[in-house]
Amino acid sequence: MPSRLKFCDSSDSYEDSKYVIFGVPFDATVSFRSGAKFAPNEIRKTSYNMESYSVYRGVDLKNSGIFDLGDIDEYHEPEGMLEEVFSIVDRIVSDNKFPIMLGGEHSITYGAIKRIKSKVIFIDAHTDYRDTYLGNKFSHACVARRVSEIVGKENVVSIGIRSISAEEIKEGPQKYFTSFEVNSDNRKLKSFLKEFCNSPVYLSIDFDGFDPAYAPGVGTPEPFGLNPMVIVDILDSVGGNLVGLDVNEITPVFDNGNTSMLAARIIQEVVSYLELPKK
Repeated sequence: MPSRLKFCDSSDSYEDSKYVIFGVPFDATVSFRSGAKFAPNEIRKTSYNMESYSVYRGVDLKNSGIFDLGDIDEYHEPEGMLEEVFSIVDRIVSDNKFPIMLGGEHSITYGAIKRIKSKVIFIDAHTDYRDTYLGNKFSHACVARRVSEIVGKENVVSIGIRSISAEEIKEGPQKYFTSFEVNSDNRKLKSFLKEFCNSPVYLSIDFDGFDPAYAPGVGTPEPFGLNPMVIVDILDSVGGNLVGLDVNEITPVFDNGNTSMLAARIIQEVVSYLELPKK
């Protein structure tokens, strides 16, 4: 798994760790701006500019037990990539550790959910519910459809939607909240999550779910997006039921550094939240 760079807070060995980070440099099915395969190391680079102490949670991440496994090999088709993601997540979960996956494009999530088989919260501007896209059923435009086939449509919710095709409307995608709903009044979302997050939940963050003002370096940017603070509401709703995380669709060649930095910070905040004493 070649990658000499490590996430800044990953000072523990695999054996002593609780959280295992790994990168998936894959973007073979992107439909607009390519370059997401470069994101894992950009996220690692920006992480070195951040303090390890979470002011919001009061947690020092240097003591949290983080290990960076590096990146998987590069693939030119999704099937092989998904098999390796499944294998790595299987090892991490079987060892009772928390997987954190750095994408890469959004198709990577399918490999993790194939092993974890939990409820899923997507942050996303798009429903990603096409059956196939450009002849590929494992396209990043189909990931929510494939995930729903594993865990059931009722166990998937997308937050931040503001771009959907007529085909997807006809097919009846998973439950979703538009960014317009969340930005104007997030009480319905918080009420829904309180009920939805009553069992294990996986969080998949497509960074185009956030407004381009916060995350300009993405493959398919959409205006009128979410404020990243929505992550706080989600974490507070999930409680101790969060079982995995991925960040994806960051395209560093179109970034000013802000998007990769936001990804690194969100990873820190997720770990610091999980490190809080359980009530």
